[in-house]
Amino acid sequence: MTARVIRGRVDAFEAISLENDALRVTVIPELGAHVTELIDRAADRDLLWHNPRTTVRRAPYGAHFDDWWSGGWDEIFPTGDRATLNGEQLPYMGEMWSVPWTAEASTDGEVASITTVGHATIAPARMERRLWIQADDPVVHAAYRITDLDVRPLPFLWGIHPVFAVTPDHRIDHSARTMLVGVSSDPSMGSVGQSYRWPALPDPSTPAGVRDVRRVRPRDDAVFGGHWATDLKDGWLALTDTVARRGVAIVFPVDVFPHAWLWQVYGGWRGHHHLALEPWSGYPMQLEEAQAAGRARVLAPGETLEAEVAFGLFDGLDAVKSVERHRDRFEIR
Repeated sequence: MTARVIRGRVDAFEAISLENDALRVTVIPELGAHVTELIDRAADRDLLWHNPRTTVRRAPYGAHFDDWWSGGWDEIFPTGDRATLNGEQLPYMGEMWSVPWTAEASTDGEVASITTVGHATIAPARMERRLWIQADDPVVHAAYRITDLDVRPLPFLWGIHPVFAVTPDHRIDHSARTMLVGVSSDPSMGSVGQSYRWPALPDPSTPAGVRDVRRVRPRDDAVFGGHWATDLKDGWLALTDTVARRGVAIVFPVDVFPHAWLWQVYGGWRGHHHLALEPWSGYPMQLEEAQAAGRARVLAPGETLEAEVAFGLFDGLDAVKSVERHRDRFEIR
């Protein structure tokens, strides 16, 4: 099978899939270009987490993201937490996830692609995202373009927000050494504001006095936490099923996304069990706080920011030490 486009429906919504022998990725354009599945076809497994208590739904503008969240992969822009821009209130998790996007799909030789375009409501910005797969490569490519449509500079935060289904057999790897605890439900997930060296989180409740946070914890632990990777050396994040020896690596330009957010939910938030590995343009997630810290990005009037991201599936590994890009291919070791 070569790469192809498949049109269908997910519940009441039009959906567009890209598929080859290695994977299938499905987008719902009218729901913020929401990516509702990323399937490893060899394992017959959807890598993305799905909320067991809700399906995909159309949220009204300004809705609280968490109460409408069905899982999957969303785009967060121009803020993570609620913020004010030019005197107007920006919603939690920004604007792009709740507005309809237009979509065009095509095939060209061995390449199948979906191009989606969305416009923010308060932030004068346009986001374009082209997803494509090539032949039977196990890689989903994503090329982004964000443009400031205003006559004024546009400050922003941007996060790519995929959430993965996990088990205690899963392991997290990345290239950062310094971590910062942003959210914690329990001392075993760190204290808010605490800095530590990856992967050893101080935890007096363990025999060694430290916890290896590379390891996903079981749902019965009933804890959650959000940790910032503040000093990524290289632009990649990886999640590996150590038993199946299969996983996914997210590859991104570290000059655009110098930080990453690890949202670790091990039963303690609404009873869910999942993990979000998110490249971010800055931190913390609240726009004005990031501006005050000098970590928000700014687009000049009419300026466009471009970035290319990829999700690469791999097998034969129980941990990831490095990810190197060679044009459209990746070497994951």
